[in-house]
Amino acid sequence: MRLKMVQTMMKMKMKMMTGKQLSYKPEKFESLFISQMIFQDKIESSWPCDNPTKFHYHITALQEEIGEVLKADKRWKTHRNNAFDPAEKLDELADCFITLMNISMWSGLTAETMLDAIDNKIAINEKRLDKER
Repeated sequence: MRLKMVQTMMKMKMKMMTGKQLSYKPEKFESLFISQMIFQDKIESSWPCDNPTKFHYHITALQEEIGEVLKADKRWKTHRNNAFDPAEKLDELADCFITLMNISMWSGLTAETMLDAIDNKIAINEKRLDKER
C-alpha cells in the first residue's frame, strides 16, 4: 500500500534529520480520533454524527484556531517582526488538528475514511506536481 511506503520514507527521513524514530501509525490516528469522539460525546451528550449545526460551529472554531496559530508566530507579518513562540504555535496547531477531527466526525466521517481521503489527496497532489515538472 502506498501509505505504508510513505510512512516508511517519513520514518527514514525523520531518523536522518533528528536521530529519532517516527512513532506515527494509522492505528494511533484512529485512537486519537476515537478519543476525541468520546470527548465530544461527553460535551454534547450525543455520539458525533452528521450534524450541520455542529459542523458549522467547528468550522467557525477552526477559523479562530488558525488565527491563534498566526498570533503565536508573527514572523510572516514583516521583516521586522520576530515574535515567535514555538510551544504556543505547536499547541495551537494541535487545536487545529483536533478541530478538524471534530469537523470530520460532525460530518459523519470516520478516522479510516479521513486517512483514506488524506492518502488519496496526497497522491493527487503528487500527480499534479509530476505533470508540472
